[in-house]
Amino acid sequence: MRPKVCTFVKSGTKPDHFPPADLPEVAFAGRSNVGKSSLLNSAMYRKDLVKVSQTPGRTRLLS
Repeated sequence: MRPKVCTFVKSGTKPDHFPPADLPEVAFAGRSNVGKSSLLNSAMYRKDLVKVSQTPGRTRLLS
């Protein structure tokens, strides 16, 4: 199933930046160089939703 709309809304680094907890959430966990950022970009059919660094472990925020 392909997502119809996937847009960046806001980066959050503190709990008060997070959106309300009224929708389901999904977490990705893994070692620093397993491709979590690339997986998110691929799943959303976007190349630029998550910034991917050439250095492993450098992704900090979704943007």
